[in-house]
Amino acid sequence: MFIGVHSYISTKLPPVARKNGVRIRWWQPRHSGSHGDWIIDEIVIGGKEVNPNEVNDDFNGSGRQNINWLQMANIHYDEYCGVPYAAVGQLAPGETVVLMTSDVTVAVGDVIEFSIAIGCGGVGGAEPVYLQYSVDYGLTWHLVLEECLPFEAGCNSKAQTASIYYATGSWRHVTIPLPSSTSSPYVLLCYTIAILCPAFSERHPSTSAASSDY
Repeated sequence: MFIGVHSYISTKLPPVARKNGVRIRWWQPRHSGSHGDWIIDEIVIGGKEVNPNEVNDDFNGSGRQNINWLQMANIHYDEYCGVPYAAVGQLAPGETVVLMTSDVTVAVGDVIEFSIAIGCGGVGGAEPVYLQYSVDYGLTWHLVLEECLPFEAGCNSKAQTASIYYATGSWRHVTIPLPSSTSSPYVLLCYTIAILCPAFSERHPSTSAASSDY
């Protein structure tokens, strides 16, 4: 039971509900007439027992690739910063941007590559983009890479920047060997102009960002 707060819910359907002709309903048996209203958003029903081991999208304008993306909030396909095809995220006040993959299988040795541009032609006021992952169906989120300094325990005397991308005013290509913590047959990867994925998160003012050749 959830009262007075918004929550992101992820749950497996029972075996008896995994068949043709199933209907799902949300039911409120009684309504007191006072403070009993409720709202629901971003419903996703589906998934696979065996998830694909890659996500590949060049955003070439042919429309959303449903096999790749579970959620695209405030994302549209358009030209951005000289690149004709890109997934462009743009905030409005009180809203956020989320580009989230469907479940994908990640194994040891896998990498993620993408091109990203934030604040095309300028960097003033542009918010950063966070690259995060979840291995529990989106209940909790973690940065793909955490910041690590050479003198910190567990960093093996190596420096590592977090997977948070700031405005540079132009495109850049990023390649990340995925850490072992992301290895799972049920991984969600998420780009967001926010602190947490998915959309129930801190809000920021208007910002534009784009990703291409994912």
